[in-house]
Amino acid sequence: MSPHEVKEQKLTATFKALIKLLKSKRFEDISITELTRAAGVSRTYYYRNFKTLDDVISAYEMLRIIQYLRQLPNNPAKLTFETMMTHYFQLVADDADDQLTLIAAGKEQVIIKAFNTSYHYLQKDNVEQIDEYDYDFLSGAVVNVSIHWLKNGMVESAELMGKKIRQFL
Repeated sequence: MSPHEVKEQKLTATFKALIKLLKSKRFEDISITELTRAAGVSRTYYYRNFKTLDDVISAYEMLRIIQYLRQLPNNPAKLTFETMMTHYFQLVADDADDQLTLIAAGKEQVIIKAFNTSYHYLQKDNVEQIDEYDYDFLSGAVVNVSIHWLKNGMVESAELMGKKIRQFL
């Protein structure tokens, strides 16, 4: 296994342990020792990579978003806003239990920040400058709609949600 794969594996184990602990404890009551023990990683690993438990969430969300980006079409003509949103909602659906656990723990802002970062990355080659407030608006809007969708049981398909977001904006 490559060092990169080991790093991803440890991050995933740490995040999954955090989610498991959040199902029975308040976020503020989770200790680093308890988390690292549950994840099977060392405290040294934790402190080398994270300053806070929010950093664990952010790092894992970014890993998931990178995986999401890899699933997008390589052809710029096929990479429409609707396609990006459809893929995002599918990612949310795939991680529904984890997302709902984070929402119940009040960690919506961490999810919004990860979405914002990934959308910045996707727009880096866009010749039209997008105002920072536009990024904040879009990130908050899409994540809040995804939260509502999750809480309502994801009745609509990811494709329909992608279309709805395109229509909203």
